[in-house]
Amino acid sequence: MAKNVMDGTEQTLFESTELGEYSGYVFLDQMQSGDEIVLRVYVKDVEDGNYKLRESVTFADVQDTPAIEIRPIIGKVGIKVTAQQTAGTYRTVTSMWFKR
Repeated sequence: MAKNVMDGTEQTLFESTELGEYSGYVFLDQMQSGDEIVLRVYVKDVEDGNYKLRESVTFADVQDTPAIEIRPIIGKVGIKVTAQQTAGTYRTVTSMWFKR
């Protein structure tokens, strides 16, 4: 499991440029009232080699379901998942990743 202490900047939780199917979990169990964290998933564009934003989701306050599943991304050469805390007291975000 990887742990990242949020500091207001966009932090990389996971990145890989190997061809494969990746999935994982991001644990937001440390969040409290007033906290806001943005999770972003990027995939690498095969044509120009740059990361393109695939999904961005904002989570606020205490989470009823603190384990967020990052669903499999199939056949991509490059994935990056980031987190950025935009409000509240900086928290630790834990994550775990799998390649199938």
